[in-house]
Amino acid sequence: MSLTDTAVKKAKPSDKPYKLSDEKGLYLLVNHVGKYWRMDYRFMGKRKTLALGVYSDVSLARARGKRDEARKI
Repeated sequence: MSLTDTAVKKAKPSDKPYKLSDEKGLYLLVNHVGKYWRMDYRFMGKRKTLALGVYSDVSLARARGKRDEARKI
């Protein structure tokens, strides 16, 4: 199930960080400081995380574009 822009806007900060998943490894990390776009991937059998930007500076559509570019590499 994909994220919607409305769901991203409505996500409220919390004491404990939580993730809102999109697709193909992209998710929004929400914590008490803010909202951050992240992408999980595997390289040489190890799990890695790529930071794609801060929400509001980077929209959902732009985060998906950055994810797609990173997957090409």
